[in-house]
Amino acid sequence: MSLILEELQRVSPGTEIWWDSSPLDFPRWRDRFLADAPDRDSYARWSAELERFLLPEAPGTSLVRGITTNPSLVAQSILATPEPWRGEIREIIARQPFPDVEGVFRNVYEEALRRAALHMLPMWEATDGRFGWVSGQLDPRLTFNAELMTEQALRIARIAPNLMVKVPGSAAGYEVVQEVVGRGISVNGTLSYTVPQFLAYAEAVRAGLRRARREGVDTRRWRAVFTHMIGRFGANTDLRYEAAIRGLDLTPTDLRWGELAILKRVHRLVEEHGAPVKPLVSSLEADDPKLGFDTLSMHLEHSAGGAIAYTCKPRFVADVMRRDREAPVFTPDAISADIPEQVLDKLMWLPSFHRAYEPHGMAPHEFAHYGAFVSTYTEVLGNTRKLLDFIAHQFQTLSASARPLVLSTR
Repeated sequence: MSLILEELQRVSPGTEIWWDSSPLDFPRWRDRFLADAPDRDSYARWSAELERFLLPEAPGTSLVRGITTNPSLVAQSILATPEPWRGEIREIIARQPFPDVEGVFRNVYEEALRRAALHMLPMWEATDGRFGWVSGQLDPRLTFNAELMTEQALRIARIAPNLMVKVPGSAAGYEVVQEVVGRGISVNGTLSYTVPQFLAYAEAVRAGLRRARREGVDTRRWRAVFTHMIGRFGANTDLRYEAAIRGLDLTPTDLRWGELAILKRVHRLVEEHGAPVKPLVSSLEADDPKLGFDTLSMHLEHSAGGAIAYTCKPRFVADVMRRDREAPVFTPDAISADIPEQVLDKLMWLPSFHRAYEPHGMAPHEFAHYGAFVSTYTEVLGNTRKLLDFIAHQFQTLSASARPLVLSTR
C-alpha cells in the first residue's frame, strides 16, 4: 500500500507535500516512529514508505518537495536536542565583543535556517528553484513593525538562495510582502485564515512583481505561497461561542466544512484570477471517529485534486500512517465540490465565519484582531520566549569570568 500522502499527490500534478519541521529532525522522528510500530508487518510497511519520504538529493523520488518552519518549530527542535546547541551558543557568545541575548537568539535562529536550507539545496538546484524551498519566518515580536520586518526579511533572504521569507498576515506584514517581492524575494504568507487576507496578500504580491519587472529584477526562481492554517481556523473558540448564543448545534464536522469552505474559495479565486500564489495548507488534522467522523481526514479528502501544497507536521504524518489501512479514494474533482448547502447556511449565521468567508469581510487593519490570529500569535510568542530563555540560561551558566549578561528586549 502506498503512502496516503503519496496517493493524494498522484491524483493531481499540482499537489505538493511539504514537511512542517526542520528536515534535520526527520531522521530522529522516523526512528522514533518506527520504534513504536505495533508489529513486524507495520514496521516493514512504514519503513519502506519513509525511505522515499524526504530525499533532497533525489527530487524525482522524494515525496516531500518543501519545508516550512518558524521560531516555534526551531525552538522545539533545539529544546528537544539541547546538548549540541549549548556548546554552539556558548561559542557564539564568546565570539561577540558585547554579547546579548537578542543578538545570540538572532544568530541561533538564522543558523538553524541556514542548516535546513543547505539540506534542501540539492533539490532546489536540481529543479531550477521549483522545489526545495525552506520557509524562514520573521520574528513574531515584529509583527506590527513593517520596517523591522523588512530588515530581517532581507537578512534571511541572504542566508541561502532557497530560503522563502514567511511573513505574518497583518497589515504591516503585507507592506513587507510588497517590498520584498519587489526585490525578487520569495514569500510565504502565514498567520492567515481568511479570504480577505488572501486577497490582500495576492494584491501585495502582484504589486511587488510589477515593481520587480519595472526594475529588471530576476524572478525566474521566485515563488509565493499563501498558508491557510486550516485546523487553527476551526479551533477558534469564537465560532463555538457564536453558535451557542444563537442556539445553533455546531458539530465537529460542521467546523471541518467551515475550514474547507475557506480553502475552496481561495483555490477558486486563484483559478479564476490567475493569482501568482499557490495555496499552502497547514495545521492539518486527522479525524477522530469518536467525534462522529467517517473520514480519515476531511482536510485531505475534500481538497484532493487541487493545485495545493500540504505542509505536514510530524504528528499528522504519524496519524495518517497509523491508519493507512483506512486509505480513502481521492478524486481529482473534490476541491471543486461545494460544501453542503445546509452547513454553509448555518455557518453564515456566525460573524467570525462570515467575516472570514466573504471577500470583503474584513479590512487589513482588522486581520490581527481576528480570533484565530490572536490565539496563534500568542502561542508563537510563548514558544519564542522559551528559546530566548534557553539562550539566557547559557549566559547564566558560564563561568564567573564570562562577560556580563545584557538582557535587551524589544
